[in-house]
Amino acid sequence: MNYFFPPATGGGVPRPVKMAKYLRRLGWTVTVLTVPSPGRVDERLDVSASVPVVRVREWRLGPLLEVLGAAVRLLRRGCEVVTRRRSVGPTLLDRGFAYEEKEIEASKIGWAIPAVAAARRLHRRTPIDVAVVSVPPASSGTVGWLLRRTRGVPYVVEYRDPWTVGAFWTADADGRPRTDPVTKARHRLVSRLEAALLQGSAGAIVVNGEAHVRRLRERFPAQTAGKSVIQIRNGVDLQDVESTAGQAAGPVIRLLHTGFFYHFYTPHHLVTALFRIQDEDPDALVGVELDFMGDGFPEELLREARARGLAGVIRRTPAGSYSDALAAMHRADGLVAVVPPLESDKDRLPTKLYEYLATDRPILAVAPADGAITRLLSGVPDTLAADSRDQAAIAQALVELIARARRARTEGAPPGNRRRAQPHHYLGRATEMDAFLRALLAGGTQSVVEPIVR
Repeated sequence: MNYFFPPATGGGVPRPVKMAKYLRRLGWTVTVLTVPSPGRVDERLDVSASVPVVRVREWRLGPLLEVLGAAVRLLRRGCEVVTRRRSVGPTLLDRGFAYEEKEIEASKIGWAIPAVAAARRLHRRTPIDVAVVSVPPASSGTVGWLLRRTRGVPYVVEYRDPWTVGAFWTADADGRPRTDPVTKARHRLVSRLEAALLQGSAGAIVVNGEAHVRRLRERFPAQTAGKSVIQIRNGVDLQDVESTAGQAAGPVIRLLHTGFFYHFYTPHHLVTALFRIQDEDPDALVGVELDFMGDGFPEELLREARARGLAGVIRRTPAGSYSDALAAMHRADGLVAVVPPLESDKDRLPTKLYEYLATDRPILAVAPADGAITRLLSGVPDTLAADSRDQAAIAQALVELIARARRARTEGAPPGNRRRAQPHHYLGRATEMDAFLRALLAGGTQSVVEPIVR
């Protein structure tokens, strides 16, 4: 059960497609339960010939959720105004470098009841052995919970991102904890919902950093006791990469970041490091272009960059298809991934990182020094990691990335780069899922750690 499925776009979309593709090859009958989405399905993400895709129309609750979300934010801001100390300067939200969180509006609760009805119809035709419910949105968990309550179908929670363990909205965009009574009450309520979801589940899969497995067990010990809680990361389909070709060309050294920006997940710390380079070593940026492919780049941040003389360095390209993004990665001279310096993002392992590793380009990850990305890239050839809290380190790493990109133009990429993604093939990830689900159905557990899987 996955709300986000092609033709929808975004970093979370390839995973259910690739899991469905390879689980089927491993002997499973897979059905995907999702919602309609406008657009054309990318040919590399089209599994409709072998995997049934059932789409249900969600109830239109958007206006109601917007009113509820706005009311909660208004109450929270009122508390913040009363308690804010005068010494606190403008926040990233005040400066327009980040967006106000809209987690309530993004809950997609309107698809829960139609999805349950559709799942029950599927179950009547052919009994479902196990459901894999992918969150966010949390409403997918509601579908699995109700299906178990009404038809006894076991379900597994697949966490693409944490829910209440490290919830980003419990801090502001600058990373300061929110201690207002509104946020505290909201967190208590949602934590109870997550506890109920885990209590009813047969186990859980964590997609991001391995620390989330430990933290999930620590936060919900009773609800996870005796159950498998394992990590199965995102990956890359090497078959897609084999059919993707590209070569850097032209006089401009082109660095590329792919993906959407939203909520507190914006490139402000990366762009601020560019300001530093512009001030201290402007020659390093001559003939360089940093392209942000995707939507959500903050307009205020762009205006400040232009005012600082970086209009020719920063480029924005509209979001493209999955195939467009892969092709752009292979044409770029260097690749950049950005994760905010927030506690809630320490475990984040974005899909784009694995897709980057499938190229032969140098890679820079701006991420927490003690986070999952930095650990993943440790020892991987031609990769750089800079602490997202350290502007000097980010600037230095950017200059080094540019130097490596220039060197690759003349000397070629290091020979080991093409093998970097081999451990992350989605066939391997699906094999892990296959073993996990078979052990679960056999009544066993695994101590390590999309669609409806029958």
